[in-house]
Amino acid sequence: MDKQKQAIALTQELLANDFSGVMGRNEAEIKSALTEALVQLLLHDLEKLWNILYRIDVNEHEVKALFAGSDAAVIAPGLANLIYKRAEQKALTRLQYRS
Repeated sequence: MDKQKQAIALTQELLANDFSGVMGRNEAEIKSALTEALVQLLLHDLEKLWNILYRIDVNEHEVKALFAGSDAAVIAPGLANLIYKRAEQKALTRLQYRS
């Protein structure tokens, strides 16, 4: 498996710890599924979302900037991007030190 596919697979694995339904074959599909999960959390379980963001260690300033917008449909894609980027960073670091 090439490095890119390994990174996507490991990123998805890391995200599955907090978002069980997030599956996809590529970055766009994973972000789309993640966005749907985030909309549900924004609407129904904000406390759980904050705990996940803290555990994943997403940049607090970027999250606060996203929450300046008030609509879940606007916030969710931005959060999905931040969460994916952070999980991808962790995956790439793990792959780097695994070799």
